[in-house]
Amino acid sequence: MRIHHVGICVPDVEKALDFYTRVLGFRQEETINIGGVNYYFVGDGNISIEIEPSHAPGSNSHDNGIGHIALAVDDLEVLAERLRQEKITFLVPPSQFRPDRKIAFIEDPQGIRLQLIQFLE
Repeated sequence: MRIHHVGICVPDVEKALDFYTRVLGFRQEETINIGGVNYYFVGDGNISIEIEPSHAPGSNSHDNGIGHIALAVDDLEVLAERLRQEKITFLVPPSQFRPDRKIAFIEDPQGIRLQLIQFLE
């Protein structure tokens, strides 16, 4: 398991994109539209940051700050079964998110949201 990206919720997406790209030198990797909300990924080749609007209608984002930590996993179904045995509740159950990946969302015991991603070959 490894950290794939960190998702941050911001009140001003354009200002955040400018800071991470122009000031810090990250490059814009991709933009994903889900339910009419754009999620922007910037990175430097080692880490990616997902920038999402805080409190956007139709999104699951929340207050400003870290929205979630995304962990890349080898086998989401195996991990999901272990989580179920531990009585962990899924915020979003394992599902095929895109043709190339499966995702799920849980919270750790302190309420930190974790996205679990399995990249499919």
